[in-house]
Amino acid sequence: MAKLVVCSWETASASTDAFQAANRAAAAHTGAIVTTCQRIEIIALEPCPLACPAQRTGLPAFRYLAALAAGLHSIALGEHEILGQVRRAADEAPPQVAAILHRAISAARAFRRQYPSDADAGSLLRLALQRLPTPASLLVAGSGPTAAAICRTGRALGIPRITLTARTCPPWQPARSDTWHHLGALPSLPNHDLAVVALGGDAPVLQPSTIPATAILDLSTPRRTDPADTRVTTLADLRELAAFEARAPLFTELDRHIERVIAHWSEDSASPVGRFRRAIELRRRSDLERIARRHPEIPRHVLETITRSLVAHLLHEPSQRLRALDPATAHAIVDLFEPQEQP
Repeated sequence: MAKLVVCSWETASASTDAFQAANRAAAAHTGAIVTTCQRIEIIALEPCPLACPAQRTGLPAFRYLAALAAGLHSIALGEHEILGQVRRAADEAPPQVAAILHRAISAARAFRRQYPSDADAGSLLRLALQRLPTPASLLVAGSGPTAAAICRTGRALGIPRITLTARTCPPWQPARSDTWHHLGALPSLPNHDLAVVALGGDAPVLQPSTIPATAILDLSTPRRTDPADTRVTTLADLRELAAFEARAPLFTELDRHIERVIAHWSEDSASPVGRFRRAIELRRRSDLERIARRHPEIPRHVLETITRSLVAHLLHEPSQRLRALDPATAHAIVDLFEPQEQP
């Protein structure tokens, strides 16, 4: 824990140059990486090589990771995509970093059970409509998960006309938009009340004359609209509507789960619970290797996620019961699970 370092770069509505600079800085670090539309995070167990200004260490870094996975730092409070992004980073991280990330995820999951949320990228549209009039026509540029979520939310809001424009037509289009047009046809489309831009960084920056809309919401990272276009509301603008200061009580609640995780973390390998979890983890890793050999078609990170989740679920109640026993009895029970030396 003391060696934990988290370096962060805010990228919401960043320019292409600023976004590329953040990626170059992140690449100079060694550690797990979490990349979202709002930020880039590097999680490591060695000093920051660049003395990054946005840097957390030790316990504050761990608390930040738990809050990140819980969605408390997201513009859409509690958005569920971030938990999966942190989990994927853990699956691809070195073992010691992965262990820290999985503990942060454990605290975040406990918090999310207490405060369930179905927020996703589509929630950003609802947030923007606190500032913008509800549109009668919606134009969505993009074909990725954010565009899909925006179209789904547009349907839920009852927007009468939803048009999708992208370089390729995604399979979800028929159910979520009325029509699809190639991105190259964007300037020739009729005017819409609101355009939502959700394009990747390799897409061109859209000039004002090419977007037929009264208002524009740019959710792209890096930004894909002209900064001089006064019609545009950006992700950075939405941060002002997110009321982060009102989330303080939620951080306090999350701290309770963090403290529980840290208390369990302190159980070293000599304690009954530590021995028990170590014995089960050795079996998990052995079975994981066997399954990976037999089923090479299943991605390694999927196997890691499934087996870790299953083991965590199975170990919770037995660990609680072991803690309630006297040490001698607990150690005797754990002896049953210790791997036997092979002759």
